[in-house]
Amino acid sequence: MNLPALFFALAVQVTPPPTPPAIYTPPPSPSPSAPASATPLPSESPAPSALTATPAALNLQPRQTQSVSIGNASGPVTASIDVPLATIAVDQNARTLTVTAGAQTGRATITVYDGTGASLQIPLRVALPAATIPATIALRVTGDPVDQAWLQKQLQQAVLKAVQLQQGVAPQSVQIGSYSLPPSLGPGASAGVPVPVHVAGGDRYLDADAQVSVTLENVALDPFAPPLLFYDDDPEKIVQNGVLYRAHVNPGAPARLYYYHQNTADARRLLVLLSAAGAQTSTVQLIDASAGPNIDVMSVGHAVSRDFLTYKPRNQGVVVDVTPGAPLIADDFQVMKPLDGAAGNIGIRIVSGGPVTVTVVAVPAQASAQDVAAFAAGPQLPGDGHHRTGIFNIAAYGTETIAYSTAGPDAQFQYGAASPPLANPPASTGHDYGEYGVMRTLTFEVENPSADPATVYLYERPMGGVVRSSFLVNGALVQVGCARVSNRYQIGPPFAAASGKSQIQVQTMTDGGSNYPLEVGLTTTPPEAVTPAITAADGCFPKPQSTSTPAPGATPPVPMPEPTGRARF
Repeated sequence: MNLPALFFALAVQVTPPPTPPAIYTPPPSPSPSAPASATPLPSESPAPSALTATPAALNLQPRQTQSVSIGNASGPVTASIDVPLATIAVDQNARTLTVTAGAQTGRATITVYDGTGASLQIPLRVALPAATIPATIALRVTGDPVDQAWLQKQLQQAVLKAVQLQQGVAPQSVQIGSYSLPPSLGPGASAGVPVPVHVAGGDRYLDADAQVSVTLENVALDPFAPPLLFYDDDPEKIVQNGVLYRAHVNPGAPARLYYYHQNTADARRLLVLLSAAGAQTSTVQLIDASAGPNIDVMSVGHAVSRDFLTYKPRNQGVVVDVTPGAPLIADDFQVMKPLDGAAGNIGIRIVSGGPVTVTVVAVPAQASAQDVAAFAAGPQLPGDGHHRTGIFNIAAYGTETIAYSTAGPDAQFQYGAASPPLANPPASTGHDYGEYGVMRTLTFEVENPSADPATVYLYERPMGGVVRSSFLVNGALVQVGCARVSNRYQIGPPFAAASGKSQIQVQTMTDGGSNYPLEVGLTTTPPEAVTPAITAADGCFPKPQSTSTPAPGATPPVPMPEPTGRARF
């Protein structure tokens, strides 16, 4: 997330200037010893070659100097410029021009003449580069093991964050070239990765090209379990810019921030900021799963839970420094359009240093760094009256053991309807009905009294409406499609429960955008193998079927899926 010197090479696209006017050179007078129409004798010299310039066009930054070689020149060389954007020095012996750009940007044409009157025009463009690209950056990660796809995403984000764009240059103008990650990066290991970066300048700026040397380091840190949950869903809908949530993380007391917000009318930018609460730099480990912006809030919430379930058991995160007076951007959603949702689940641990303040803030879409700082320093916005916010104690919350015998009744457990206890009432108020941000661990103690293996099914059953789910079943990720009807739907493949005792461990989190409670259980009766299609009669968002009879030979209309953003978060 956030991260020996190399030479920058500028390669730019140049818009050719208009074709220069043809230069008229009168023909030589006829020789008195031959008619004007006489064919030249073989002993006569060929016509001189046209002047050449290398490079043929110049693209310079202000105050930058470049040499131009002039070829095929005869006699003294002179040069002039039509717009005073640069100074030109001519070296007659070397046949070169030294062009030094001034402070002004713009376009000009340099015209070169030799002693015969031959001429050549060289287009000149003076402009700023589209971006400042650092020669080196450092990216510190944690994890055992570190997933390659995740590491690639973190590296690209770190590079993109380090590139400083000129005003008006869109982030989409940044292109990262091909590079190779180390095949493995265990705790304590490090590696260097050269990453080519290109930023298109368009008509206003010069293209910027550089190779960034990224130093990767896997910091050896033990996993942590945060005792505190910061829950931020009030106001759920962003109706004005300002601070949506603010809390403090202290050394020795890690926390998890779970936030969800949906934009309303104006385009906005949503950020999660970390700032040093004292005068010393704090080193912080972040395990961050975020998603959005997207109008499909169920997909946003599902991605957050799915990714966090994958990252957390591996202790897969980044290590960053938070320096006084320079807030660090942990998450940045730009730009949130009307009705877009964004959410995130971030484990935050201070590795060294003092307390850190966590701020979730909404700002205008084109807000500058100064604007962001001003909004983040303001008061917290009023809530929406639903009180979906607070600081909760999750140190001993969310872990359950469920006994099950293959010879007895089914075993089940419901979650998602209660709220974890507040950490410091009455100073902290609010609730977290739905248990958003809580990582549930369900251990099924299975007993099979038979001498033969028994087939056991793990299932879910919606109890509160439309829901999507992710589970880690004995460490393997299983995703269940969208379900609405209160039927039993199978979670992963069935188990062969051996005679005697065994365990099945299930870890899960509730999805933002889904509805709860949800029942999870074990049974020997086969549940429905898959969830129905989203538009089916028993699907999440059923579509009415046409009662009209299609014309003979016509293909009946196929209902199209709708965005799955209707469920209340």
